[in-house]
Amino acid sequence: MRSGGPRQDSLDSTRYGIHYGVVVQNKDDEGLSRIKVKLPWLDQGDTDQTHWAQLQTPMEGKKYGFYCLPDVDDAVTVMFIAGDSSQPVILGGTWSKPDNSPEPNEDGKNNFRGYRSRSGHRLILDDSDKTKVVIADKTAKNMIGVGNFAKAGAGPNVCAVYKPPMSGDTGVSISSMEGKMEITCKEGTLKITAEKNIKINAKTTIEVKAGKDISLDASSTAKLTSGSPSNFDAPSIKIA
Repeated sequence: MRSGGPRQDSLDSTRYGIHYGVVVQNKDDEGLSRIKVKLPWLDQGDTDQTHWAQLQTPMEGKKYGFYCLPDVDDAVTVMFIAGDSSQPVILGGTWSKPDNSPEPNEDGKNNFRGYRSRSGHRLILDDSDKTKVVIADKTAKNMIGVGNFAKAGAGPNVCAVYKPPMSGDTGVSISSMEGKMEITCKEGTLKITAEKNIKINAKTTIEVKAGKDISLDASSTAKLTSGSPSNFDAPSIKIA
């Protein structure tokens, strides 16, 4: 016996080496995340399909690992275990002029790595002189940035992270440029702790609502300032 099964009597179905293929199916009814490809360079290759092909992934295990199926019509590289055409393995995708890379490395410095989904969601690892990690939706209006807020480099993945008011040039920014942002801790306690200062800035209104009590405690000075008349409404107000 040898890897891939018993020795073959004929080499008619033997395919050694690495070949280009085009994805024709990616819905595996057995749930094994396999695909089928066609090999257009073969006779009848535009219509014939391979057996179900396993995908080579950076890591895999029971219910964990990197999951990213290619789409139908994507170009891939395929090889066959021990040359057996009934046992194809997909080594990865292949970019081309029709299907080009989301990062063209325009300045030759290779500053950007990451992942871009079909609709445009991105994970960007920015290694320019303004290093950062960015997670952004397809609109780039909702993002998380860790590192330098300013942008640097060249190409479509150059990205500036929203700089919060009263902040420095680096840090962590969670931003939503449209719609609402909600931070929820439904079953526990939400704590915000800073060694120095906590600043809250709003252009219009800040609302604080508690189901029971609100407690504000300062070990030194407390200051509440309003530019116009203010109301304090309670059955009883005590100022000591």
